[in-house]
Amino acid sequence: MKDKSDVIFSEVVSSFNNFFKVQKKSIDLTIGLSGGLDSMVLLNVLYQLKTELNLKLSAIHVHHGLSKNADNWSQVCLDECKKLSVNFSQKKININNSEGIGIEASARKARYQILHQLSDEILVTAHHQNDQAETLMLQLLRGSGLKGLASMPPYDEERRLWRPFLKLSRDIIEEYAKRYNVKFIEDESNKNIEFDRNFLRLEILPKLIERFPQTIKSLGRSADLVAEGLNLNKAIAKEDAKNYFSEDFIKLNTKIFKTLPRDRVVNLIRWWLDKNQQKMPSQKIMNQIYTQIISAKKDAQINVHISSKISVRAYKDFLWLVKIQKQKNSYDLIWKGEDVFELPGSGKLLFKPSLGKGISLEKLGSSILRIQNRMGGERFKPLRNQPTRTLKYLLQKMNMPPWERELLPIIYSEDKLVAVPNFAIHHEYVADKDKIGLTIEWINYESKI
Repeated sequence: MKDKSDVIFSEVVSSFNNFFKVQKKSIDLTIGLSGGLDSMVLLNVLYQLKTELNLKLSAIHVHHGLSKNADNWSQVCLDECKKLSVNFSQKKININNSEGIGIEASARKARYQILHQLSDEILVTAHHQNDQAETLMLQLLRGSGLKGLASMPPYDEERRLWRPFLKLSRDIIEEYAKRYNVKFIEDESNKNIEFDRNFLRLEILPKLIERFPQTIKSLGRSADLVAEGLNLNKAIAKEDAKNYFSEDFIKLNTKIFKTLPRDRVVNLIRWWLDKNQQKMPSQKIMNQIYTQIISAKKDAQINVHISSKISVRAYKDFLWLVKIQKQKNSYDLIWKGEDVFELPGSGKLLFKPSLGKGISLEKLGSSILRIQNRMGGERFKPLRNQPTRTLKYLLQKMNMPPWERELLPIIYSEDKLVAVPNFAIHHEYVADKDKIGLTIEWINYESKI
């Protein structure tokens, strides 16, 4: 009879073949190694499959420093990797709970930030079926949508993250550890039911399993089904979005919302936010965005904060994702020949000499160039055959959003407005075709995500 622990090998090989094409070149895998049962078994399994699957293995341990035993855990990981001749690295981190999400969540977030800094390697973690069940329950209790309820995918292509144990129960992993005498550590914090996940694992799930023996498998299957629904919604949103997005996906044409039912509109907005790696806002905020879009008048300026740093804004038939701006800085600065000029709270300017382009150095003469924030009321004449207009009028004509207009730097020669970066040069100061000019580009990273 086939040993229960042998299921691990067949499952890992099957998962590998599902997500990675057979190739002559070896695949670089980096194992997230905590020293606990699951990750140490993962290390052992992949080591035994190293030749069969043509793997190049390494391991990384994230040292949280939260336990007095943390140094010992690191040493256990190092010793095992040395024994198996697997490259080992360690990263020490300080847990910062400034976001108020708790030590458990803060540690997990910090750990993933470190792990996802890996360059070309595929990160492998030992999440299993029980972890998936716990994740689904936590997401249900938080009132999460499809993305949260889909829990953890076996392979995340965008983050290059593989979870080959996701269809395996913890029992099978424990059986493997006993059979192959895998050394591992016990994290004492795993018994602390103050942590939500531990409370579910130790107090709630055992009672559910006693009454419903297939609980773990059933919850895992539900997560898979939700993931299928999520993928379908993404496909629908992608189809709906054709021809309605800017190339960088930062702005979305709202004209499409007039032809779609509400659920498709909300689905499209969710897909758009996810595409821009934004945390999904609450249902209340989603309703607020939808209601304002549908009921807004043509010139209405919608501004809905979806997080402490990002807002959804509307202008000229487009929805934009924009950084929430800090208080506007006032400045009046002198350019002293710098190639790169940092602006207080509104990006930077790039200065470059160019033949026949930009501000005429000849016409500037010995005048000093001043850089000033836009104050309002400025008047400008970029074209000789057109009248002088207010800068506000000209910027509105070119559809520059108001939040960018507020940050716009203005270039003066002494007291005369001679250029507006990324827009135009006063007609009297344009460089002749055979003369050297000064081009000025504004890099605005204060309002763009």
